[in-house]
Amino acid sequence: QFLILYSLLIHCKFSKTTFPTFSREIDDDSTVLHCCFFQLSSLGMDPVILAGGYATFAQRYPFLCTPKMILLVNECKAITIYPSEILENALYQGTAEQATNYKVIKNLHITHILNVAAEIPSAFPAIIRYLNFKVMDDMNEHIEDILPTATEFIAEALQADCRVLVHCNTGKSRSSAITLAYLMEYRHWILKDAYEWLKKQRTCATPNMGFLKQLSVYEEKLFGKKLTD
Repeated sequence: QFLILYSLLIHCKFSKTTFPTFSREIDDDSTVLHCCFFQLSSLGMDPVILAGGYATFAQRYPFLCTPKMILLVNECKAITIYPSEILENALYQGTAEQATNYKVIKNLHITHILNVAAEIPSAFPAIIRYLNFKVMDDMNEHIEDILPTATEFIAEALQADCRVLVHCNTGKSRSSAITLAYLMEYRHWILKDAYEWLKKQRTCATPNMGFLKQLSVYEEKLFGKKLTD
């Protein structure tokens, strides 16, 4: 019980390294944190340690913090769920519900939205710059032609220090295909590395097999050869 409670207190992201790094604020507790980290890992959990502690997290994400103790099911249902942060303070991936929630858009400072859900209209055209594609989540749907335009839209926004939300309906398949294409083209990651990163940031990300095959072709186009099996 102690390990699980402690993991909840320290649960947040750290840099992608082979071993967690610690800030000065938690040096004194490093032995305990090491112990918790590896014991939780051995139980099949995926703990991460927040350098700087809760105060740092609360400063950056005050809208994710509350003084309330959430105990009841109804209280849990009332919690606002936010999109996944794919690239820190830059690129997010989520659902249609999140993309049409003004609270989410405001708190994350989203300025650009790439919508690949055929069934979802633009919610805030007066304050958000949109790029919309009517794509169906179907294995036979062709997306090759939209990938260059979609990735360029994201790249230009991020180069201007803006924040982009990519979404479809559930934030699993269509939006994942776009995010992967961006990571491949502008981060120069092969499909395998981009896919592993996306799954780490958003575990529900699951582009359908048709999209993955087209992304494999896109990888070959970008890098001159097929690099991912």
